[in-house]
Amino acid sequence: MIETRQPVARRPDRRWSWWTAPIVLLAVFGLLLWQVVANGVVTRIDVHVRDGIQSTAASADWHWLYRFGRGCADLGNQPPAILTLLVVTAFVAWRARSWRPVLITVGAGLVLATVIPLKIWVARPGPGEAVLGDAILGFFPSGHTADAMCCYGTAAFLLATFVWTGVVARRWLAAVAAALVAFTIFGLLWSNFHWLSDVLGSLCWCGAWLIMLYRYGRPAVPRATEARASAAGAAAARLSPEDEPQASTDQAKT
Repeated sequence: MIETRQPVARRPDRRWSWWTAPIVLLAVFGLLLWQVVANGVVTRIDVHVRDGIQSTAASADWHWLYRFGRGCADLGNQPPAILTLLVVTAFVAWRARSWRPVLITVGAGLVLATVIPLKIWVARPGPGEAVLGDAILGFFPSGHTADAMCCYGTAAFLLATFVWTGVVARRWLAAVAAALVAFTIFGLLWSNFHWLSDVLGSLCWCGAWLIMLYRYGRPAVPRATEARASAAGAAAARLSPEDEPQASTDQAKT
């Protein structure tokens, strides 16, 4: 019997695909920065969005969300966000017996350290009279959104990479981090603490960090393990449907 082998489809080279999303996010950040500094179309959109949200927030039907919105905005304060990241880093470093989580947290801190200089340089005024945290230095990009993105996102990554590595656990960790960021953004916009473009700018700036962290922050898979997995996948792909019944029959005879 002549064995016929089906051609195995080669996997596309994805070395550059990981750079696409961060580059796009940084490009969008640059566009927002230019529009804010030049007082362009984005700033007029900010005013329309702010007026729409505040007209709803000021109505009697939605006044009960006032305290909830303030509480959500406080999730992006530096004390709870940074404390969460530091506690998670210490726990993960202890469990993993590695300094790698500490280095990742230092990288997140370097990303956050760029936010205040950007605020001072842009010197954007806020949408309302209330000033939250370091927003007195400027409002673009949003420091609270950056704190939530970097701290909660990095903490979830550390736990999902070094402690709870199962698929379900990783999904839950990602969902919790995303929910904390979403609540923070809601609180900032509902309480009139930030413009929409401030929040979007921080999402782009810190989102690029999280994508690069996901790509390069995970422990490398040993080459031998990767080679065995590739060989097993290739062998399964070469196995034709006609060979499966024959293999089952041979096993039954033995």
